[in-house]
Amino acid sequence: MAQRTVRFYQILNSAKERFPNKLPFDDLLDAVAELPDEEAYVSVARMELLGSSYNPSPSGATRAVPLITLDRITRDVSLRIERRRNYRPLVLGDDETLAEPAFYSVFEDNVLAVMRNSGSAPGTASFRDYINKLELIDGGIEVVPLADRNTLRALADIGTLTKFTLAVGPDVNAEVFGTDSSVTGFIRHARQRLGYVAIEVSVAIAPKGQNDAAEIAYHDIESLATSDAIGFVDKAEIRYRRMYDGKSRTYDLLQEAVAQSVDVELDQGKSQPEMMSAARAIAAAYDDLYDDIRSAINSTSTVNSVSLS
Repeated sequence: MAQRTVRFYQILNSAKERFPNKLPFDDLLDAVAELPDEEAYVSVARMELLGSSYNPSPSGATRAVPLITLDRITRDVSLRIERRRNYRPLVLGDDETLAEPAFYSVFEDNVLAVMRNSGSAPGTASFRDYINKLELIDGGIEVVPLADRNTLRALADIGTLTKFTLAVGPDVNAEVFGTDSSVTGFIRHARQRLGYVAIEVSVAIAPKGQNDAAEIAYHDIESLATSDAIGFVDKAEIRYRRMYDGKSRTYDLLQEAVAQSVDVELDQGKSQPEMMSAARAIAAAYDDLYDDIRSAINSTSTVNSVSLS
């Protein structure tokens, strides 16, 4: 069994207000499945995404949920294969591409479950952009992380921030972190130099003599942790000195979020979850975290209306 992480978010309208009713996910599955091939491939954020849907047949005692799958398509391959000091290029046929999947399902109160196969797979932003680009939901959607009540407690405990580490996937634009954040500058520079690749940044700050740097970093992390931007990162960890006794502590902003590691069966030779295994794993993660999800949902209250186009 391999492990993948399922994270939970909420789908809002374009004004970041809650919908009064559950989105018609069955209709959305059908709409994606019925797309002609030429329309199912969508370019967003310099990535090409291919959407498909999966509706498991009811069988056995284990619950499985319907899925929308987005694959990141890589047409130009620069890899090579080695065997005993002999090398050859990885060559695909004219009608073949590399594809890296992420799996999505929607639950009550428009809770979105996301399970990515790897850091190169599409993320939460890709689901939003794919739905909006194809205009599958009138007015468009936004996706935000479920609130984490423990994060504010950790932020209040920080006396001096001494280190932070942040990682984002290849589908994330720097602008989601705001114009005044140092994180935005790091990611924008990497994007300009390297393009849309996965990025991990780690910044260490001396606990003494760098008060201005620590203060700036603290505000950047506070803004990240309490805004929609936290929904677009793959790693967000901080190290700090506690306010009341100066002891060093660490905190993982994502580990405390509404997420769970799950076991999945992999397709042989592909290192990717089987569809039924992914459908069952996401259902199990939702059931296990139901109380945490309900607690997070109850912290928001604005609503709006929606229809499938």
